[in-house]
Amino acid sequence: MSLKRSKFNSDWITKGSDIEKIKNQWLEISNSSLPILIIGDRGVGKSFWIQKSLEKRNISETSIIRIDFSFFQSFDEKLDKIKTQKQSVTVVLDWLSKAKKEEIILLQQWWKTEKYNDKSKIYLYWEIHSEEIELFNQKNIYADFYDQLKSFRFELPSLKKRISELPLFVHTFLEEANLNLNKKISSLEEEFYTFFKNKVFQQNYSELKDIIFALVGFSTGKHLQWKQIPSHFFENSLSELNVQPGISLELYEKEIIKTNLLYTNGNREKAAKLLGISERNLYRKIHEFHLEDLS
Repeated sequence: MSLKRSKFNSDWITKGSDIEKIKNQWLEISNSSLPILIIGDRGVGKSFWIQKSLEKRNISETSIIRIDFSFFQSFDEKLDKIKTQKQSVTVVLDWLSKAKKEEIILLQQWWKTEKYNDKSKIYLYWEIHSEEIELFNQKNIYADFYDQLKSFRFELPSLKKRISELPLFVHTFLEEANLNLNKKISSLEEEFYTFFKNKVFQQNYSELKDIIFALVGFSTGKHLQWKQIPSHFFENSLSELNVQPGISLELYEKEIIKTNLLYTNGNREKAAKLLGISERNLYRKIHEFHLEDLS
């Protein structure tokens, strides 16, 4: 597939009708002093969106107080710094679920004092990862703080929910990789798109970007060919299967067969050997699970 150069690389993450609505709401909120909660899986661009809002508000990096509770830091010092700001303050919170309960209480006390203070302007951003939501929905001190702010929340879709826009992401990351790695790859084979559409991206867009950069680094010339890439590059991590209750054995079987077909680039003989079944049995399973496009 040939790739045409995009004119709007910096806006790739907000292309598409559904995401465009979120973008417009995001920019509208950025004109006010309302606190913003941005929610999503890892690698969907939460930090990117926050950065764009900061730029719209003309807030410099030196004036931002970032509190990431996943790292060891002096929370008391940062809170004191927030409180001593005379006119305006910009606070970015991350991984609040890892905060100590006494830290949450201090944050609540500060917010209750400042949110109705007309003399100070507070820009508050809270980056929330999807795996934290369950904790915030329970009855605890974290949920109390979440309830005070969740009226203005934005939820970003995962790559799987925007799979129709996959060519846009591939085009943009390929251009960026060419620029950074001094390459001139202008096209790639359809097998890569089949692989991308069926792969489970744990890190969403950031993982796809890393893969594109690695592919470009592997390759020479102007055309990205599937056969040039070592097969282990496409290997999904199956050393520890993420087995979850409530999922049928049939669904697991389908996913394992699909993974091995992708790994062998549709070679039924190789896939059958990896699965420990006959090629005839695999052929039957492919039809049963409607995986013909992978073989």
